[in-house]
Amino acid sequence: MTDLQSLYDKFRYPYVEVRRHIVSTFGMSFLNGRLMGSFRFTDDGYSVRYYKDGVLYFASSNNPNDLLSSNKEYKIEGWESGLDNTEPKEGSYEVKEGKPFDLMSVDEKISFFKNLYEAVKDFRSVKSVSFFYDESIEEKEIIVNGSRIVGRVPRLYVGMNLVLNENNRTATAFYELGGSGGLEVLERMNLNEVVVDKVRSVTEVLAKGKSFGERTTDVVLSNMLTGIMAHESVGHPFEADRVLGREFAQAGLSYLAELKDNRIGSDVVTVIDDPTIPNSGGYYTTDDEGVEARPKYLIKDGKVNEYLQNRFSSSKFNVKSNGSARAANFDREPLIRMSNTFFKPGNMTFDELLEDVKEGVYIKSYMEWNIDDMRLGQRYVGLEAYEIKNGKIGDPVLFPVFQGKTTELLKAVDAVDNTLVFYPGTCGKGDPDQGIPVWLGGPNMRLRNVRIKVMGNE
Repeated sequence: MTDLQSLYDKFRYPYVEVRRHIVSTFGMSFLNGRLMGSFRFTDDGYSVRYYKDGVLYFASSNNPNDLLSSNKEYKIEGWESGLDNTEPKEGSYEVKEGKPFDLMSVDEKISFFKNLYEAVKDFRSVKSVSFFYDESIEEKEIIVNGSRIVGRVPRLYVGMNLVLNENNRTATAFYELGGSGGLEVLERMNLNEVVVDKVRSVTEVLAKGKSFGERTTDVVLSNMLTGIMAHESVGHPFEADRVLGREFAQAGLSYLAELKDNRIGSDVVTVIDDPTIPNSGGYYTTDDEGVEARPKYLIKDGKVNEYLQNRFSSSKFNVKSNGSARAANFDREPLIRMSNTFFKPGNMTFDELLEDVKEGVYIKSYMEWNIDDMRLGQRYVGLEAYEIKNGKIGDPVLFPVFQGKTTELLKAVDAVDNTLVFYPGTCGKGDPDQGIPVWLGGPNMRLRNVRIKVMGNE
């Protein structure tokens, strides 16, 4: 990557960061075994951000000479009034591909997804099958107050969308898999087994699913459900800039701004955001402000523990940055972002989690979720869902609606099992928008006496 020193030398202020940021992406989409489109794109450019006299400035360009020759100052109208001046950490981080992307030709990749469709096309319930394949390499070179940080992370992602009809019932099922690395990530997905299993299980729900009725009952949420909860109802409201109101116009506020009690969940609820997990979607070891990354315990044993912070928000809370600043592309400023956000597992097995549930619902996957602008009220419509009777998984349940307030649901959690499964996501934030790769996950989780409703009955 091009030496940034000359760009850094031009902007000698009390705090300055210069960055070259390259994101190279190749993607394909398929419908019913046919290639519908493909693209290859590289986003490559430079940015400078500096802080002086209580004002933050940012500029970017594809051509570094534009930044070197310009005498303009690019003020960001914001709320920054101080910064954490922790010494930046110099160094590098990288995820190495076990198998580089080009070991498999484009034609071979097309055949791979065609064969996936062939494996399920003869199921009577299958109406359409879509696949979305994406491989990318993100490279960064950053100088923060003289310290150089270099990062390189390749990522692979697969999304699949199934439209199924059985028993005069139709459902759309969307699943995502992915992580950082090369083609070995694709191999670990075991997509042939996954696709067939999902078609069969959703078809069974449509064929045999019955209404569970509206009641207060016990609910067991799968890793997929706990993952989306960790991200949406804990990760986002724990972003310090959101607590301060900076995200209000784009994405809403946080319930933490009005929280009176530090106790937010039961003793078994611990939520962590950890960018240092190897081969994760949100992997990095030094953030875009030169702060060393570490696991952040957002909720610890049911109590609010810390927010996600960057250099500028942390000064307002009189704490140090915990290395949560990332930018999606060269022309975006670093913002407070999640990385890999998850509920901490416990010691129980899944069977032990079910053991003393006399009556309840196990929700394995969802087809819809909603959450309000405060991240307080949330609602999930189950897809693969099953009745629990006397500690055993029973008959399929048709589209149960699970909902409640974040603070009430987290306090209703009384046990989590010993599994930890992650799912990929692209987290949106900012204006202009920034889509950042993340992971979300957790264990299977049991909640006592929560509300289940019937689909479409408000």
